[in-house]
Amino acid sequence: MREPHVLIVSGNAGLAEQARQCLSESRPPVSVQWLRDAAVALARVGGGDIDVLVIDAASIGASGDDLRDLLERLHTACARTRTIEVSESADWTSDLRRIVAIGSRHTEPSGARPSSSQMSAARMIGFLGAKGGVGTTTVALSAACTLAEKHAVVLAELGSGNDTLTLHAQTTAKSPGPPGAPLNGLWSVRGIPGLRIALAQSVFAPETVAGELEATGAGADYLLLDLGSAVTQLVRCALPRLDALAVVVDLEASSVECARRVLSVIGQPDVCPRGTIGVVVVNRASLACPLSVDQVQRLLGTAVVGAIPPAADLCSAAQKARRPVAVFEPESLAARCLVQIAFSFAELV
Repeated sequence: MREPHVLIVSGNAGLAEQARQCLSESRPPVSVQWLRDAAVALARVGGGDIDVLVIDAASIGASGDDLRDLLERLHTACARTRTIEVSESADWTSDLRRIVAIGSRHTEPSGARPSSSQMSAARMIGFLGAKGGVGTTTVALSAACTLAEKHAVVLAELGSGNDTLTLHAQTTAKSPGPPGAPLNGLWSVRGIPGLRIALAQSVFAPETVAGELEATGAGADYLLLDLGSAVTQLVRCALPRLDALAVVVDLEASSVECARRVLSVIGQPDVCPRGTIGVVVVNRASLACPLSVDQVQRLLGTAVVGAIPPAADLCSAAQKARRPVAVFEPESLAARCLVQIAFSFAELV
């Protein structure tokens, strides 16, 4: 029987604790996750494994048309998810307990349980630019650095073929690859012991991408892929294996249109990621003709998981020093946003 998953969307973390207490005796055990941000929750539900969604609309500032729109989009993202609105329930914890109990009566075939090798596989997150120059490598590298503080992380470059990661990070010693792996090793990054990177010219061919991804991520908790800015044959082969995909878009009209076209391509059944797709907005546009994050989300029909404020000088200085932005100036607003984006996508997988 699959472990049920409950998602709490609320500005109050105490609701998640109430849910855990009311479900503490449930069999099988129930996984309870709490998210504060409704857009991240939308992306999380899109992953397809949430059984019950509990929304505390008052605490996240949603009401009236906004709440109806949020609920409609959440239901569209995952039609089988049962939803509880806290303000409309006389006793939402009792409703939650009843829904979970009913769902637990339905078992999955024993063959559907993941094998031990599958359960221990690296979680795979891809970063794909809407067009060139939007900052995909900057976002991917900062996410990798953030997760590498507590996890073993491999960052592989698939997109450019020009080893652009070396322009952003100081690679040091090359460690031997696992026996039988297509790589002869992975590069370490100065000052970030939990992170190793695979450079574009050293890895991946379309016909062998599945085995190479598995070998590259062997022993890692997360495998992050810098997919560049074009849906090449190589990228098409990698997309279906992703547990989450970040589409990086600049905050201007042509970039958003490129992102819309990219999303239409990767929405096709043969290339669609198996996990959640979310948008990361990089604010590099002229102030004379900006789009808002809400407009981007509406135009693309996909949740914006995070936005990065203008930081051209910081990014330039970090690249010159060959240090990731999140490490180069960690107290900056841009670095804090990049760190939050990393955590948000880690939660989605």
